[in-house]
Amino acid sequence: MLIIDCFGKNIYINNDHVGYIGQNILYINGQKFAEITDYGEISMGDKKVGYIDDDGTIVINDREVGYIDGGNNFVFNRSFAKR
Repeated sequence: MLIIDCFGKNIYINNDHVGYIGQNILYINGQKFAEITDYGEISMGDKKVGYIDDDGTIVINDREVGYIDGGNNFVFNRSFAKR
């Protein structure tokens, strides 16, 4: 999925604002969390850890952990934060 419309948007865990989406970088609590390609492949260092599915579902380590909302923000499930 092409996710460039998400650049500059926010990252939430449920309703809590925790970060933002830079150009190809995800920031949580002011720190780089992961890198993301224009096509939604998520990596940490050299390891690909997830992706954004065509329907806007966020998948990390083969688990659905969130989604892209109507405002192009990333919304992670609370259970994702506990891992």
